[in-house]
Amino acid sequence: MPVLQARAVRTRHELVVAARDLLIEHGLAGAPTAAVAKRAQVSAGALFRHFPAKTELLAAVTEAILADLVVGFGAELRRISADDGDPLSAACAALWRVFRRPDMRVVLEIYVAARTDAALAERLAPILARHQARILAEARRLFPVVAAAHPDLDEAVLAIVYAMQGAAIGLFAPDPDAEVAHLAFLERLARRELDRKPGSR
Repeated sequence: MPVLQARAVRTRHELVVAARDLLIEHGLAGAPTAAVAKRAQVSAGALFRHFPAKTELLAAVTEAILADLVVGFGAELRRISADDGDPLSAACAALWRVFRRPDMRVVLEIYVAARTDAALAERLAPILARHQARILAEARRLFPVVAAAHPDLDEAVLAIVYAMQGAAIGLFAPDPDAEVAHLAFLERLARRELDRKPGSR
């Protein structure tokens, strides 16, 4: 890779990391582009060469966080699976831990902003579609027998994932008892949906 191209890739990465850190620490209101450039130690002009609009920067941050969440889920799943022979239980526990990460709140805040920002919504659409496809591919890999037997596996998996995401983000402060109760309920929901016979309700 030529030196100039490598430098551009590094600068872009540093801007995304800086924006992500500011969003985690201060939310959207506390992450103006000037603050992002300062945190990344680049000029405002350099930032806008990589991200002509803040929409582009927010989309890049979302894509980076979602990619890290997939990696994080795999790492958590391998760690938990070593102590738990039940793949569904392990998958639910791993997913819950991933959703409890601070950067998931950043993703939620960006989602909410997109509700009234058509340009941001348009930019996020393909990113979220790719992320959803990765989730479904991982579910089919983890539960091949269920995938073969249930034509509505995709709908069940997405419903479970979104329910868990909402519950995890809804717990603003650590609450061990609530976490245990929520995870137990969501695991029962997952087991009911993924263990039921095809065509049953």
